[in-house]
Amino acid sequence: MVNKFLYTRAYHKILDLIMNNPDEDVFVICGGQGASKTVSIIQLLQQSLSSSAKEATVLSSELSKMKKTVVRDYKKIALDWGIMQSEQDFNRSESKHEYDNGSYIDFLGADTTDLGKGFRRELLYINEADRMEVDTAVQFISRAGLTIIDYNPDRTFWGDDYINENNYLRLTFEDNEYLSESEVKSILDYKQKGFYNPELPLDELFNEGNIKSKYWANKWKVYGLGLIGQLDGVVFENWQQVDDIPSDAKKVCTGVDFGFSSSKFAAVDIYKMNGAYYLKELVYSSGLTNKPAAQAMIQNGYTPETVVYCDYAEPKSIQELKDNGIRATKCESKNDIKDFAIQKLETGGIFIHKKSLNLIEEIREWVYDPKTNKPKKSNKDHLMDALCYGVGSEGKYTGEYY
Repeated sequence: MVNKFLYTRAYHKILDLIMNNPDEDVFVICGGQGASKTVSIIQLLQQSLSSSAKEATVLSSELSKMKKTVVRDYKKIALDWGIMQSEQDFNRSESKHEYDNGSYIDFLGADTTDLGKGFRRELLYINEADRMEVDTAVQFISRAGLTIIDYNPDRTFWGDDYINENNYLRLTFEDNEYLSESEVKSILDYKQKGFYNPELPLDELFNEGNIKSKYWANKWKVYGLGLIGQLDGVVFENWQQVDDIPSDAKKVCTGVDFGFSSSKFAAVDIYKMNGAYYLKELVYSSGLTNKPAAQAMIQNGYTPETVVYCDYAEPKSIQELKDNGIRATKCESKNDIKDFAIQKLETGGIFIHKKSLNLIEEIREWVYDPKTNKPKKSNKDHLMDALCYGVGSEGKYTGEYY
């Protein structure tokens, strides 16, 4: 019987990357549409688990979505290769498959409550890592022997910080020689729709005068070429990471957005130098009531001379921060504060401390809602709200804080 799931060029490239760099413990696989990165990584995992007893985890942002994609591919390949004899060999209730030799692989979603972050495993595969919160990913990576992450390069994200010359691979649909003709045609259509002259060399293709449609040009860049694109409608296109806050920068305030369960308590320190804003994440955590939140701020370096601008709709929480040593006050009215803050930040310039990982992740994903032309609400805008409360209010309050 001929196997349906054959080795692609993508498979061999990933295998060569890992085998030729034994000192690396994190491998970053970037790929466009139809590049076979997920199937190839699953094939490598199954081979490794079959060769000797190991523990492996596949992690994704949403378990329900992964069951329809990665888990389905895993079972198809396992059945095709004889690793599973039937669907019943896969434990659906635990999303787990145990091998005869003692190996096992489980599939976890970051949206579930019991993630098992503290468990150690030899192999970790983070699927669509750009959808994963950095804190969750780091906790898993730090406890894994070898980690493979893959992603579509819609935008820059935390995984880029792991890249070096020995652990990175970019794949495209051309690395999958078994891709259907119809999907190849669909991908090539992005190029035809995006450019007046789609045959120009790459260094000229994306010249502004050659772009017929920004949407389709970006689609070709990301899904055709596997190059980093940009989310449509991102609020801040121009910002930079810095190794540290300059010693001459003056801390002007801190911004706070309240949260507890599904949302986060978020605090960001705001500095200025020569009109530019330098930002450093102070606190980003769920499950904090206001007293522990104040304690976390102080433990992370907050000092009482700094004014803290907070969500004006939370007077009780503001008072509780005050009661616990924080110079808290309400921000300016929410009606125009975000627009005002965005204008100030764009005019002055934005520099973010490189260790402010959650702030970096949020600013990369903060986009305008096309229906309202306002920043779109999401579960990843807590530090952005805190930033707007601080920047939008900075320099405007002249009264007493206590």
